[in-house]
Amino acid sequence: MNHQETFDKGVEYRLQGNEAFKKGEYQQALRSYYHAILHLRTVGGNEKKDEFKEASEKQLVTIYNNMSAVYSKQDKWDRVLEYSQKAHSLDSSNIKTKFRLAQAYLRRGDVDRAKPLLESCLENNPNDGLVKQEMAQLKKLEQSQEAKEKSVYRNMFAKLQTDK
Repeated sequence: MNHQETFDKGVEYRLQGNEAFKKGEYQQALRSYYHAILHLRTVGGNEKKDEFKEASEKQLVTIYNNMSAVYSKQDKWDRVLEYSQKAHSLDSSNIKTKFRLAQAYLRRGDVDRAKPLLESCLENNPNDGLVKQEMAQLKKLEQSQEAKEKSVYRNMFAKLQTDK
């Protein structure tokens, strides 16, 4: 198989993964995405690596985002975070990547990391319903964390008052 055929096969596997995802066949989608990654990460070998680098990385960002989507459907937020970070390392400006990272951080309770990512997504897509939905979730989590902090401090001060 020559370099172009290897690249094309990687793209073909990605497209197969997309079709499986649409059907709700998540394990098959992941298998196809994994095969796509194997092809795209090795395309060009040592001698033609630079020739395929940009196109391969673009495909890999899409695949990693797609894998994140699969894992989000399964509520596997550690895996969403893992693949979103891989996509982010290749393209830190990708909005889908930022959104998936924010979702993963939010589901893990990390408001401080989720907030700037969601704000960036909202800035780029002010009418995106999913982003607005996640922002509402973020606000709820922030309020909950604030209430817990207030309770801790209230109890701490009450204890100090009784200890006098």
